[in-house]
Amino acid sequence: MKRWFWMAVGFGLGIAASRRRSNAATGDRGLLGAWAQRQVRDALAEGRAEAKRREATLRSVLAVPRNGTRKPDK
Repeated sequence: MKRWFWMAVGFGLGIAASRRRSNAATGDRGLLGAWAQRQVRDALAEGRAEAKRREATLRSVLAVPRNGTRKPDK
């Protein structure tokens, strides 16, 4: 009886490990993984947009006149 039990446990663990490995290889992360991936993607897009807005603000404030003339540094 013990042998059958441990054989069934080993068989079950083998199947679970193979399923986990195949899901990881195919990129199947389930519902929670898809949600987290979407959150990260949205956060990165928002960060890029904010960086572009700040850069545009800095460029407008620190811009050199179009004719290229600057006050000489003393």
